[in-house]
Amino acid sequence: MVLVSKSEDMAQTLLSDIQAELESNQRYISDFGVQRSDGDWQDGEFVTKQGAAFFARGRGQSPRGLRYKSNRPDYIVIDDIDDDELCRNEKRVTDTLKWVKEALFGALDGGRGRFIIVGNLIAKNSVLQGMKDTPGVETIQVNAYDKDGKPSWADKYTPEEIAEARSFMGERSFQKEMMNNPIIDGSVFRLSDIHYGKMLPLGKYRQIVCYTDPSFKSSATADYKATALVGVTADGYYHVIKMYAAQTTVAEMVNWHYDIDKFLAGSPVIYYMEANFMQDLMLDEFAKAGEQCGRQIPISADKRQKGDKFARIEAMQPLFERGFVVLDEKERDAPGMKVLEEQLLMFAHGSRAHDDAPDAVESAIWMLNRYSRQEKFPIIMHSRKEQHKHWF
Repeated sequence: MVLVSKSEDMAQTLLSDIQAELESNQRYISDFGVQRSDGDWQDGEFVTKQGAAFFARGRGQSPRGLRYKSNRPDYIVIDDIDDDELCRNEKRVTDTLKWVKEALFGALDGGRGRFIIVGNLIAKNSVLQGMKDTPGVETIQVNAYDKDGKPSWADKYTPEEIAEARSFMGERSFQKEMMNNPIIDGSVFRLSDIHYGKMLPLGKYRQIVCYTDPSFKSSATADYKATALVGVTADGYYHVIKMYAAQTTVAEMVNWHYDIDKFLAGSPVIYYMEANFMQDLMLDEFAKAGEQCGRQIPISADKRQKGDKFARIEAMQPLFERGFVVLDEKERDAPGMKVLEEQLLMFAHGSRAHDDAPDAVESAIWMLNRYSRQEKFPIIMHSRKEQHKHWF
């Protein structure tokens, strides 16, 4: 067996775990006998009494000619060969991938044996991704959460522990380190496009819209529920006054609206939600909350055909870049605003990252533009004597 990692020291450390089990695990010894051999038992290279040889090699070290007696390697494991520094250099990744496929694979006994690479997919430009894209390579992917949103290693990690790690790491880092979903920051929206600033008094906005992009499921892999409160100023700036976004329950999403209603304190607002979600379940939750609070949220269905989501959200980028979309600086550390910022930076064509918060903001802006056009270009009917005074 040859165990390969990003450095020789790391490979030796990983191999020492196997060595320790063979040396002192009494269950192995009971079944297979003592494996330690006095003459060939050193760090990074040892041979068992039954003649199984183990070698450690670092990334790029020559494995050519590696053998024990007449036996060449028939089991090669590459463990965590990628690191952040390597993945930032495309040529180094290409060179390492070439070394893996040529020198390392060529060290197998005539190409026969097991050839395995394991690790986290931390970047699209990586050795692991290159091997994954190689024809004939079988891929098994295990994420922190399984397809049902439950811990893949339930005996070791509780849902609460993973949720705490996710909150601490942030969504981009969590997707990279725990979900094998590396995301290139700023492929559409850059950090410099995201502007924070002061909001106006609520009565100074030309119009305020609260738009909700919901989902039915509340599991860790479901879409986010997102509610954006956005106001447009007299000079055409869009202020994201409040942002709620989470993988949560319908009841919690409904409560966001009552938090907003309390915050607005009577200031006029138009509530919208995607029409395909305005079903009995949603309406029942709103009705229950309204009965408890003594006020029903006057929410309307957005029945338009919204078109391609990526194209709609991407079309907002110039507004962000030019500073026409401003996020409330007082809400910078609010959970929903942080989700919005992260999802904007993760937004990319073909990405599996969530984009429900940007979608809610885009829909709110669309609605504000709709009302702004109506206000700016009114068609006022007059009598025939005043027909030359029409406004367009």
